[in-house]
Amino acid sequence: MNGDDPKGDYLVMLDRIAQSLGVPVATFQTAYPDEAPDTETALAGLDQLSEVMALMRLFVRLKSPEARARCLAYVVQEATNDG
Repeated sequence: MNGDDPKGDYLVMLDRIAQSLGVPVATFQTAYPDEAPDTETALAGLDQLSEVMALMRLFVRLKSPEARARCLAYVVQEATNDG
């Protein structure tokens, strides 16, 4: 991700997010994620799918690696404190 190819950078980030969540990239590329191929099993544990999708869509819009790192650090901290 060097900024030379914004679409390529976006796809790399999207792929990483999908892998982290254990869902196919198609989940983020449709208005109806439940209808994306092979998502039913992977998304069975995600109760707040619309919130997850909103967070992922906003995250991939962040251009700054520092902003993404701050965002991720915040979510990790909240998840750690909430559990």
